[in-house]
Amino acid sequence: MIDPKTTHLTEKQLEILKMRIAGKSLSEIAKELHTSRANVSSIAKTAEENIKKSRNTLKLVEMIDWPIKIEAKAGSNIYEISEKVFHEADLKKIKISIDYSEVVRLITKFLGTSGLRRRKALKDFIIFVSGDGRVDVF
Repeated sequence: MIDPKTTHLTEKQLEILKMRIAGKSLSEIAKELHTSRANVSSIAKTAEENIKKSRNTLKLVEMIDWPIKIEAKAGSNIYEISEKVFHEADLKKIKISIDYSEVVRLITKFLGTSGLRRRKALKDFIIFVSGDGRVDVF
């Protein structure tokens, strides 16, 4: 087993995550660990944030050498950005593995409902395209 000291999780975070995966409620975990439900909730939330940051770090490192990187600023029209993805891919002779609507869907999913208004991004994002045509948004 991997030593928690070599991860971005504390031993307590790992313990609580294991209990959550086993189906225990926050109240049950709090009772078992002799602490408050709020404390358990806070530890679990921090653990989930650490996991998300770790996944994003791995994703970003993987994409460093991807040949297409399109930086979109807040206010960008996501449909125009999607067109730019295909234009850049054509220039580099890369066949994108998904269609135009899927690129729009990826961007929309990344931005979420709070990050998008009438085709306009409300926050910055980056689209990466790999040499084999995979597309990801960060």
